[in-house]
Amino acid sequence: MARIKKQLDRLRYKYIFYPAYLLKRHLINQILTGRWFKPMHLMSVFIKSKLLCRPYLAIIETANFCNLNCPTCTTPHNKITREKKSMTLDDFKKIMDKVSPYCHVALLYNSNEPLLHPNLSEMISYADKKNLYTMISSNATLLNEEMTGKILKSGLDEILLCLDGMSKQSYEPFRRGADFETVKDNIINFCGEKKKRGLVKPYVELQFILTSLNQNEVPLIKEFAKEIGVDRLHIKSFALSEYAYSKEEIKKLSEEFFPLESKYSKKIIYDKKDDGTLDLKRGKDWLCSLAEAQLVVLVDGSLSMCCYDINGKYIYGSLMDKDFLSIWNDPKVQKIRAMAKKGELSLCKICGAY
Repeated sequence: MARIKKQLDRLRYKYIFYPAYLLKRHLINQILTGRWFKPMHLMSVFIKSKLLCRPYLAIIETANFCNLNCPTCTTPHNKITREKKSMTLDDFKKIMDKVSPYCHVALLYNSNEPLLHPNLSEMISYADKKNLYTMISSNATLLNEEMTGKILKSGLDEILLCLDGMSKQSYEPFRRGADFETVKDNIINFCGEKKKRGLVKPYVELQFILTSLNQNEVPLIKEFAKEIGVDRLHIKSFALSEYAYSKEEIKKLSEEFFPLESKYSKKIIYDKKDDGTLDLKRGKDWLCSLAEAQLVVLVDGSLSMCCYDINGKYIYGSLMDKDFLSIWNDPKVQKIRAMAKKGELSLCKICGAY
């Protein structure tokens, strides 16, 4: 019975909940806000993606630093060896001009807290004018009244707000450097201000990374999400793979943060070996869906193979001096992409994708 229920849950998500989720974000919300050209742009990109093997998702690293010191994040622990910098607004516009004909979804973050960028609202507005579906993910520490106003006026389509605990004891050891009450209040005020202004956008997703510290607070986060009126609550697992961490670091962090209750075992995407180290669970016929679906632009304008290429070791070329198609269609790049899709590159074997 448990297996049948699990299969039914998967089918419901795949054929009912997820299509409804996409429909609301990409069609209904755009029509309600008079952004008729966005669904048209989506259709154009979809056709190019399917017929010409073009990406539909652009990850734009607007900066490569953060204001927190979270123990499971690569950014604050010297895992990223590239120079710490922000993308200029002019460079961002240049990149958007080159990728907007080919991508529809633009994630304006990668290894950073996007609210730190002084030109974030201008970046969102520019991408919105290009008819891209814009998203950011934030730890919400800087989401004060002034920032809330800028974001709500920017044309942003979706925001992921991270609240990984419903108490100081569960939240602050995981989101190190953040104050629980401040973040909680920021999220409440943001949702309240959106409702007060009668806005349908941005689509608000509340993200709750499941840990050993907050595993008993799942009912509380569900109640909280309902009270403040978010569009979606995402209870999420997290990955600690060797693209950034040593086996010893993974073992230590997993012992500290992985949820212990058996009912959350499906949130653990690793198999524990006899020596206590972990292997990422993967099917025998695993293929990477990201290799052809996404493009990743690092803060210096380099086009990287993958969002897990945190130090830019797999660079296709630079959008600062070449156009997108000349890079994407280069035979050497196509070969690398084909190998990535099959998981044949050294990074692929230790990445965090599930």
